Amino acid sequence: MRLAVAVHGREVKTALFLALTGIETISIVATATSTAELVSYCRAFRPDLAIVESGLPGKPLAETLGQLDEFMSGGTVFVIDGASQLVQAANAEVFTDVDDLVAALPVSARPEEER
Repeated sequence: MRLAVAVHGREVKTALFLALTGIETISIVATATSTAELVSYCRAFRPDLAIVESGLPGKPLAETLGQLDEFMSGGTVFVIDGASQLVQAANAEVFTDVDDLVAALPVSARPEEER
């Protein structure tokens, strides 16, 4: 599974990368720190899944999520939104906790012991 990650908060970034460490079926193909970088990387790498933190610098997240549809290989966007600002988009699922997000990954992307 090809993954694009766009986070800006240090705590979220650390928790996310610790949670994803050891999941051999996930390949992080891009890391972005703004909505413009995210769109550019998704255009170039066509990931299967994107994990995006709300509050990224740049265009509003809802607008960015709309742009990602054409670059995502039919994939899903998981939004980390610690402030519970409900982001609504057809291709996005919203999480307030990194552990809940990792638990929602497709079964094939989870470590063996969690399947």
